[in-house]
Amino acid sequence: MSIEVKKLKKFISLFIINYVCVFYFCPMESWLDIAVKAARLAGEAIMEVYAQPFEVYTKDDASPVTQADLRASSIIKETLKPTGLPFVSEEDLPPDRSHYGRYWLVDPLDGTAEFVKRNGEFTVNIALIENKRPVLGVIYAPTLDKMWTSCDKHLLPFTSHLLPFTVLVSRSHRTQEVDDYIDKVLRPLHPDLVIDSQGSSLKFARLVEGTADVYVCYSKTKEWDTAAADAILTAAGGKVLRINDGQTLEYDKEDYPNPPFVAYSAAAVPY
Repeated sequence: MSIEVKKLKKFISLFIINYVCVFYFCPMESWLDIAVKAARLAGEAIMEVYAQPFEVYTKDDASPVTQADLRASSIIKETLKPTGLPFVSEEDLPPDRSHYGRYWLVDPLDGTAEFVKRNGEFTVNIALIENKRPVLGVIYAPTLDKMWTSCDKHLLPFTSHLLPFTVLVSRSHRTQEVDDYIDKVLRPLHPDLVIDSQGSSLKFARLVEGTADVYVCYSKTKEWDTAAADAILTAAGGKVLRINDGQTLEYDKEDYPNPPFVAYSAAAVPY
């Protein structure tokens, strides 16, 4: 056997060993790296569309969609392929996910309404779902070139208390139920609270960073809107809880809509 063939066989053997070690024994670390890469590539494509005139279409559920949503979804799906895990995206839904167990759940452009308004408040959200909960999350804000992940150790946990108590609401989807909850539940505890509005998963990012305390949501969100943010905020010591029973959000349900919820920073978690 020639020296060249022996070198090639050794190279192939080392490659296989490294691949198995990375993807089998330490999958989360490698999958996070791939998800970060996917988010950045999607962000680049989104910004290319953002920089020029674009068409806005209306989906069956009356929500807006653009070419940026579709391009980002396709790029993320292709980039995540090496993980070998199923892919579920707002723009690429399977007929049935009940048998997946572990899979990617993606909102390729969270905050399409903000994208259309050109206010910069939109994100790329990538989450890994396992046992009905997000166990890994990545949020990327293309206009800020800023990334948040569930493995940002310097953010874990953030426990300082803000003055005044700051409540976040959706910039484009604020409802009367949100105002009622703030007045009846939060204001008696925090009479001097202030209300601020923000688009997309940037609301969760502010909770992670400690620049806000609570986000109240009664609008019609889906699992892909919250999964990545839920993983990141939970890792940072915060919580995302259903309003009706105080339990964590459940994923991998029969359908995708979330119930009304409140998200808390680590400093504001009530119990």
